[in-house]
Amino acid sequence: MILASFALLLAAQGPAAAPALCPHAVIAGDASGRKTSVYRTPTIAAGKVGKLGRGTPVYVCGSRGDWLWVHFAQGRHACRGTGRGLDARYASTCAKGWVERRRVAVTAR
Repeated sequence: MILASFALLLAAQGPAAAPALCPHAVIAGDASGRKTSVYRTPTIAAGKVGKLGRGTPVYVCGSRGDWLWVHFAQGRHACRGTGRGLDARYASTCAKGWVERRRVAVTAR
């Protein structure tokens, strides 16, 4: 009886929602060709967690003002997404941090 009730409850909820995707983007960099810094918090006064070169793939998973929360592959962090984006369920495999919005070009459709 309990199993039947549970099955009815699941059926009433409808089909499972598609997983949230963080769109694919690349680091656009700047005219000088220097690497783009990735920060712990959305401010240049924060500590840096890494530097990314122009063309490095990233996934944009949030924003705050002029900053984007990005996930990316670096060192032991594989961050396997696709051209469509990164399934938010697998974001824990990525390195992450904040990048100035003007330094990122979103490429996902």
